[in-house]
Amino acid sequence: MHIAFVIPYFYPALGYGGAPRLAYEMARALTRRGHQLTILTTDAGGAGRISANDIQEAQHSGVDGMQVHYYRNLSNGLAHRHRIFFPLAVFQDIRHRLSEAEIIHVHDFRSFLSVAAHRAARSQRTPYVLSPHGSLPPMGKATAKAVFDFLWGKAILRDAAAVCVVSPLEAKDAASAGVDLSRIHPLPAAIDPNQYTGLSCRGAFASRWGIQNRRIVLFLGRLHWIKGADILIEAMSRIHGLADVHLVIAGMDDGAGQQLRSLLKLKRLEQSVTFTGFLDGTEKANALRDSSVVVLPSRREGFPITVLEALATQTPVILTSACDLGTWIHAQPGLISFQSEDVEDLAQKLTGVLCAPPDPKAMAETRNFVLKEFSSDAIAARAEVLYRSLL
Repeated sequence: MHIAFVIPYFYPALGYGGAPRLAYEMARALTRRGHQLTILTTDAGGAGRISANDIQEAQHSGVDGMQVHYYRNLSNGLAHRHRIFFPLAVFQDIRHRLSEAEIIHVHDFRSFLSVAAHRAARSQRTPYVLSPHGSLPPMGKATAKAVFDFLWGKAILRDAAAVCVVSPLEAKDAASAGVDLSRIHPLPAAIDPNQYTGLSCRGAFASRWGIQNRRIVLFLGRLHWIKGADILIEAMSRIHGLADVHLVIAGMDDGAGQQLRSLLKLKRLEQSVTFTGFLDGTEKANALRDSSVVVLPSRREGFPITVLEALATQTPVILTSACDLGTWIHAQPGLISFQSEDVEDLAQKLTGVLCAPPDPKAMAETRNFVLKEFSSDAIAARAEVLYRSLL
């Protein structure tokens, strides 16, 4: 099949979170399965644009066998700080770029690229699949989102041949938005098992950051209010008698960085915290392996890839109850839930894991389960079946 992805951010802009990472891993796996992939995205790279040299190289040689077209945003500041991706040229070019696609997969909901893709798909009568990636609820900027929905959003949802959801919570969100159940399809997060085999010995990350002989509590995600790093800091301030515990906050600053540093100063925890910025690839895998526990304290969460990444390195996870995995992942050793935004409950769960880690044999079984059921190839196979059913 000739498959087109339309997404505001794509490799190497993985600092934007789970959406570009999931799209990238799925596209790579679909390419390995013999499909032709065309990606339409923007030059958003975080605080700065993706470099012209990287874009030129990608367009000349492809990205892992995919043809990727990067369109320049009108403002990278608007893209980075406000998630307003506005590449003017894509509106002129998109029908031509999508003319040979048999099916279009639109990633992200409230985006001008989604508007352009919707118009092109309708005019060419090409079926399209929508992955909202947690963006269906109008949380924050409610007025702007209501205007978007009135002008374009309702039509984008109405005309999608299928809506792919990353979690049971997002399935409920889709149904609440008026999507009939027959068009809602589960498509969870995925990881590449090859990245979690033959890893280096433990200690490389701790050594690099000068935090050897510490029990590391790892926060891995965007520094944004909704991700709840402040909740974790509050919980850390209530842990007593564990002087060797060290908090690592790893992720791109998405507006909350200064507030977090101020909170750490208020709690007198500055000496027990390391900010690393965005981590990826081997560096991220080493951080996961060196950590005693990974904490996801989000105020709202779909299906975080970090859960899979941590369990693939046999590192236990403490996960907010705001993340409803339903039956998608049955109870697993090392996957512990705490009551969302309950600082005392999180502190107790942290103390328990640090003082009594899960059994290594049970964690190895959990790792095998994750690598089998949530490999990028397994999820790509699901997408492939869905695409074929719509043609």
